[in-house]
Amino acid sequence: MARSGLASLIQELRGMTEAGLTDYGIGAVYYWSDDHIQDILDIHRRDIVFEQLQMFPNQVAAGSLSYKDYRSSFGFFEETTGGTAVFYVQDSTGATIGTANYTPDYRRGTALFGSDQRGTVYYLTGRSYDLQAAAADVWRRKASHYASQFDFSTDNHSVTRSQAYKHCLEMAEFYEGKSGDSIQTVTMFRGDM
Repeated sequence: MARSGLASLIQELRGMTEAGLTDYGIGAVYYWSDDHIQDILDIHRRDIVFEQLQMFPNQVAAGSLSYKDYRSSFGFFEETTGGTAVFYVQDSTGATIGTANYTPDYRRGTALFGSDQRGTVYYLTGRSYDLQAAAADVWRRKASHYASQFDFSTDNHSVTRSQAYKHCLEMAEFYEGKSGDSIQTVTMFRGDM
């Protein structure tokens, strides 16, 4: 059974890939169940551990700043549901900040605090997903299913089933071009300091 924290991401990926619950069957298995979608998402998951959030202060009065908006460089996070904390904010001591103090935006990877944090540094731990890469993966798998279909013609009637295969590959290429899988950043620490 798919994790409940992925419900919105599964729904979004279905929309990106036109993946219904019974698009096609192979043996007794019909594609695309929530478990199939979750498996694809997990392939394209990044585990973010103690990432320093970027502060985006707002000017509230003449030269005065308010620090409420904190943002991750990643997005599309799995939601914390059912008491399982997979998205949480910590201070520099490692203490977890209660969700009553901020509102998470899982899609954008932000924590919006209810009060001014005065520049306090916060860190995020969570599971981020590359939806573009996952969509490309689903489209390629759909293409592999349609690859065996062929075109045929009869008297005054022509069926070009190969268009489905071609369309799937074009969509895979489209989402692959938007994916962040090819770009990665690494935080390095010097051991001699």
